[in-house]
Amino acid sequence: MASASSQPPKYVKVTVYITRSPDCTHEEFHRWWTEKNAQVLMQNEVFRENIRRYNQYHITPELREAVEDAGLPTLDYDGVQELWFDSVDDWKDVMSNLDFVMAIDEDESRFVIQNQRVMIGYDNLVFGKEVLP
Repeated sequence: MASASSQPPKYVKVTVYITRSPDCTHEEFHRWWTEKNAQVLMQNEVFRENIRRYNQYHITPELREAVEDAGLPTLDYDGVQELWFDSVDDWKDVMSNLDFVMAIDEDESRFVIQNQRVMIGYDNLVFGKEVLP
């Protein structure tokens, strides 16, 4: 079991909360995100060199409804990206790469509202197996 105070983080995780454009259906958004956006990310050399793990967390209307039916509040997002890097500097290298930023801006312009929220931190495994060595 890892402890937040006894071990330095093995990586940093950037979590991006994504809201689809109102001009885009849920189906269009999830199809684009799964099929096209991931390709755009992976075509960038700086991204490929620095990323350790990339995960998409899809939130569908049916899943949101199930939570609301249980009487629980939901966050108003359509997806969450989880990006693992060795360091904050590696993440900054990607985010400051002009080719990456331009490709992402162009790709996301029709599908995503650009007021995304971002968190950065590291995991403190309490139970289960490590995802990354």
